[in-house]
Amino acid sequence: MDSFEQLIGKNLNEVDLNESSTFLISPLKYSTKLCGKRYPSQKLKLADIDYFNLITFTELFKKEALLILWINDEDIITDLEIYYLSNDFDVLLMDYYTIKKAIDNGNAHKLTEGDTKYLGAARLSEKTAQPHNDRPAHKRQFVLKKKYLQKIIDEISHSGIC
Repeated sequence: MDSFEQLIGKNLNEVDLNESSTFLISPLKYSTKLCGKRYPSQKLKLADIDYFNLITFTELFKKEALLILWINDEDIITDLEIYYLSNDFDVLLMDYYTIKKAIDNGNAHKLTEGDTKYLGAARLSEKTAQPHNDRPAHKRQFVLKKKYLQKIIDEISHSGIC
């Protein structure tokens, strides 16, 4: 695709979100029923967490910008925004090291998303082995938390008018 602007007006199901080597891509909803209020519809998955071979922070955030696809209640893309994650790398890095420290100390089973601010370790249902502890831990994924995505939305300052 030559230009992301070509996405406007398309149904989200018609778009290949893995095309970009430059941007993380996240569809975010807004509701016409709520005066056009914009909100994150879900966490943004970044990568699976391998407790024995943890991805580096640099690899996790090799795409420095987030391309936000605004979708309405009918999943039609109506607008695009770019947000540079580098604005928040200090907090994201601190969150990464909180997660890494828990894994390195054999406490992956104790991780919760409440341990961090923007970058979460979302829990999956399946359990797996972890380093430095015989106790199995739930598999996890690195995610950008909904709270962080809402912060981005608030900074972009789009709000509905009723």
